[in-house]
Amino acid sequence: MAEMAIGYGSEFQLLRYLGHHRQDLNQAIIDQLKIESGEIQWVDYPVNLNRDSMDGEYKGVECFKNSIDIDYQKLQEEWKKFWPQSGNSQNWDGIFTIGNKWYFVEAKAHLDEAYQKCQATSKQSIDQIIKAFEKATGDSVKAEKWFKSDCYQLANRLAFIHFCKENGIKAELVYILFINGYRINTKKNVCDKQKWQELMEEEFKILDLPKKLKEKVGIVYIDCKKGKQ
Repeated sequence: MAEMAIGYGSEFQLLRYLGHHRQDLNQAIIDQLKIESGEIQWVDYPVNLNRDSMDGEYKGVECFKNSIDIDYQKLQEEWKKFWPQSGNSQNWDGIFTIGNKWYFVEAKAHLDEAYQKCQATSKQSIDQIIKAFEKATGDSVKAEKWFKSDCYQLANRLAFIHFCKENGIKAELVYILFINGYRINTKKNVCDKQKWQELMEEEFKILDLPKKLKEKVGIVYIDCKKGKQ
């Protein structure tokens, strides 16, 4: 999570909706993810006075630390085996729960945010990431493909969701994709839902996602000019 831009961008829009339009946001999530029962509970983030926003972020499995249903110490040890502890672990734009299921949010407001390559340089970290991808995909060839692709962020998020499942935690990745999310630098705006749909389908195709992994990715579209779609 980078420092928040004021007045535009994905983090600003997500916080704007959480603060000023939470009912609309929650209803959009319920409707578009087809959630039949349960109440959305957003997880509060830690304070970090070293950041301009004064908010910190949860990385890796830190969000489970205070969960009464999870043996956090044991989970942390398993996480160390699964994912490199140097560099940046997965961090989330938002986290919410419905009952005993966790939802991890990636918010996007322009297309370029979707494509990232892995920045790991040490052989140990690279080997560990590829092994994690192999566990998530069940395929060593596909794991290499995931690691080398421009869709590394989606790949490592899906690996995290797989880790949760293997450790008895119900979890889903949710993309909240903002339409018309920029009032400044409007050239970055995604102006219609179809553009986002095309991008997500392209990412799924690049990673060659099987059905079982596609089902772990929920997508919610929010038009910042109109509200929920």
